[in-house]
Amino acid sequence: MTTPDARKQLVSNALTLLARKQHFIYSEAGNRMTFEHQSPIAWPVTTDCSGFVTLCCYTAGMADPNGVNYSGNGYTGTLLSHNPHITAAQVVPGDAVVYGPGAGWHTAIVVEVHGPDILTVSHGQQGDPSLVWVNAPNTVPANGHPVDGRQPQTFIRFNTAQVRPPVSIPAA
Repeated sequence: MTTPDARKQLVSNALTLLARKQHFIYSEAGNRMTFEHQSPIAWPVTTDCSGFVTLCCYTAGMADPNGVNYSGNGYTGTLLSHNPHITAAQVVPGDAVVYGPGAGWHTAIVVEVHGPDILTVSHGQQGDPSLVWVNAPNTVPANGHPVDGRQPQTFIRFNTAQVRPPVSIPAA
């Protein structure tokens, strides 16, 4: 028996959560992963960038991308250290980007790839999540989405095996 791949669910959930952006509170405080072990997710959700990435994985039924079994711990650095690094040319929807050196400054979920043009769902400030380009697009229109562009950029790939049923995301 093979384990279902949750990559499509991960991307779908990132876009569903984007559509419910009015229910997000941006915070880097200790309560930023209180959504873990909720089913369905309860509004509002208080989280930061790494918490948003973790939320997308959690609702897709994937193992904790931080490697701490959804214990409420983890941050951009644990995402970076726990998952394999890939090149920009290898990126597919469902991967993530980490901006910055060392443990990183910010992370976002990749939802579209058009050759070198990579679009993410990013939760980096109050009012997010939002669609954000990794770099200025060359092959497709920007469609008014902002560009992050910070360097260095490290792309990571999650283990997208579905280890439990997806978690419901309630309507807005």
